[in-house]
Amino acid sequence: MVHGALRHTRVMVAQQSSAQSAAKWRSEHDVWIDHASLKLSDAQWLAGVRRLTLWAVKIPEGFLSSLSQLEWLDIRGGSGTSIDVVNGCQNLTYLAVNQVRGLYDLSALSAQTNLRLLSLYGLPQVRILPSLANLLHLKRLEIGSMKGLAGLGPLLEAPYLEELLLSKALALTSIDPEAIAAHPSIRAFDWFAEDVPVKTWAPIVDRIGRPKARALSPSDWFDQNR
Repeated sequence: MVHGALRHTRVMVAQQSSAQSAAKWRSEHDVWIDHASLKLSDAQWLAGVRRLTLWAVKIPEGFLSSLSQLEWLDIRGGSGTSIDVVNGCQNLTYLAVNQVRGLYDLSALSAQTNLRLLSLYGLPQVRILPSLANLLHLKRLEIGSMKGLAGLGPLLEAPYLEELLLSKALALTSIDPEAIAAHPSIRAFDWFAEDVPVKTWAPIVDRIGRPKARALSPSDWFDQNR
């Protein structure tokens, strides 16, 4: 009987995908998956997920768009070169892309028209940013540690952006501060420039002259901006 039970347990474990075994549920609709490979069949047990954090997870094409309830997506680490995995995700209101070292193509962001909060951090290969002109619901943008940028201009095309929070080293152009200051809806701005000389960031903050954007967790921000 003991040997039979062990065999049954092994079969059950084998039937779970690596992603399902690695999944950590933070609530009924909120899951964190760490260092695993998703398969298209994993969409069955993830069907009701609204918040998904993926840390160094391999994502098959078309997988995320099959999760019709998905509203929050946090992608961390890994080795992808583009953010095309979000294509077809119609309901995302929050997207974070963090320290995907090989990532250089963010063009898919232009189609994420329901985003309200976008966070980009630690993407050293990104040179060109996509236009956010179609992101009519975007209210808060967090961007940091992206030294290779050719400027923030395309992000500032988000017409109703209200909060802009910069962190660490960023490659701003000479016209970016003026564009931020002239943006008709940005009401809060700050730059947490831990690794940037004061003589670089302080004049920019002064020139823009907006009240400080607060550092908030996504949950706190959404709670305050229902």
